[in-house]
Amino acid sequence: MSAVGAGAGVEAGFSSEELLSLRFPLHRACRDGDLAALCSLLQQTPRAHLAAEDSFYGWTPVHWAAHFGKLECLIQLVRAGATLDVSTTRYAQTPAHVAAFGGHPQCLVWLIQAGASINKPDCEGETPVHKAARSGSLDCISALVANGAQVEEPVTSYVVIT
Repeated sequence: MSAVGAGAGVEAGFSSEELLSLRFPLHRACRDGDLAALCSLLQQTPRAHLAAEDSFYGWTPVHWAAHFGKLECLIQLVRAGATLDVSTTRYAQTPAHVAAFGGHPQCLVWLIQAGASINKPDCEGETPVHKAARSGSLDCISALVANGAQVEEPVTSYVVIT
């Protein structure tokens, strides 16, 4: 299933792919890792669009870049003024949450080095380390723990030590 499959039917008359391209071009560029398109869009897009949440997941462009492991896109967005710790309206998830769930330790490490919070809970009370554990990403768990993530009781139910 495509990343935008959950958004099918969001707006009548458009496929999810058309909607993403037409209404959320920054998000699409981040999903696809299209750095040239992203840089071009950043030059002509008002800064306020950096915080725009899509109608699929309620993610900003930074969330899309983090979830799909598009580090160069993530870097360009932050340079353009995107916020590292922006929380989604729907689930209160930060880019660190979605990078951890997506299994992208390189994005997590960069976010951490850039100053992102790694112990901020989402609407379910889960932090990025919980998301990494839920998705089974030992590399993300290791990156988070090595950088000071708080490991609390719920995480131990997800981690299998062999």
